[in-house]
Amino acid sequence: MAPAVLRDDETIRTITASVQSIVPVTLTHLLVMFRVSNAFADSLSEPSAAARFDVQVTQALPFMNIGGAHWEMLVAVRNVFREDVFEGSIYDELLVVRPPKRMLGGVTVKF
Repeated sequence: MAPAVLRDDETIRTITASVQSIVPVTLTHLLVMFRVSNAFADSLSEPSAAARFDVQVTQALPFMNIGGAHWEMLVAVRNVFREDVFEGSIYDELLVVRPPKRMLGGVTVKF
């Protein structure tokens, strides 16, 4: 069904970079993760070069100070298949054919 998933002796080159930043004036948190590899099974024919990303932005909502809770607005876009990118086997991410793109938005409350 997916010959790109079958692997022989191969050389895998993968670069993963992540940046996390906080804008102190607005309390905006930014997290960006980007991974490039030559062995993704994105096509059904053979392993190829491709990229995965995860972008998350959270914005504090200081005007929602109810009962001492900390409120944040969250927006995230990703096509990384696994939640924990830096743990587990490298093949957990490489062998996913056509990973879904996910968009997430909402409000988080920390008590």
